[in-house]
Amino acid sequence: MKVAITDDHRVVREGIRYMLSDEPDIEVVAEASSGKELLALLADTQIDVVLLDVRMPEMSGLAALERVREVEPNARVLMLSMHDQPGYVKRAIELGAAGYVLKNIGREELITALEVAAAGGTYIPPDLMEPLLADLGGQTGPIGSLSPRERQVLQLVADGNENKQIARHLDIAEATRPTSAACSPASTCHREQRPLPSDSVSDSSSSTFRATPALNQMDEGL
Repeated sequence: MKVAITDDHRVVREGIRYMLSDEPDIEVVAEASSGKELLALLADTQIDVVLLDVRMPEMSGLAALERVREVEPNARVLMLSMHDQPGYVKRAIELGAAGYVLKNIGREELITALEVAAAGGTYIPPDLMEPLLADLGGQTGPIGSLSPRERQVLQLVADGNENKQIARHLDIAEATRPTSAACSPASTCHREQRPLPSDSVSDSSSSTFRATPALNQMDEGL
């Protein structure tokens, strides 16, 4: 797995590189201190997974995520942040991120998140999933109390599917779609994405997650 680390703080980049240095299946092939630098690297460097800081000067991580998805759609992007608000997580997944992890993450969890992202899955740790779930539908109980149906739907949400896609996938009316997502037995939201029928794809302007005006205005300052 070829990884690029993008963060405006050198100490963060070097710390992550060191954490991954003993992992035989992971190679850090590039570092960037800004979104613009990352986009330049993508032009001539093969990268499987990008670790991308949410908050950077000049171009925010979310703005860089959008550009990466445009110029290199095969590259998986794992967002890295110290912000744990559900709004940031929702916005990142909406824009096509393969997951969202915090900067206090340990080595083993970071490796797991990278592996899940590289395999086509979505990684959201349990300490972020519970507030995300509560924000989506007012659910305050533990993730483990979700029904199998709720878990399935929340995974579809986490994978970036729109309301109509979810409804068709589950063969339910769109108005009855529960706002929840699936997690693994370890309560970590990740699963390989499943292809949907071609006729289930609707206009991307109607997304499952709706960014608030405040989030839209925040993009350039994250």
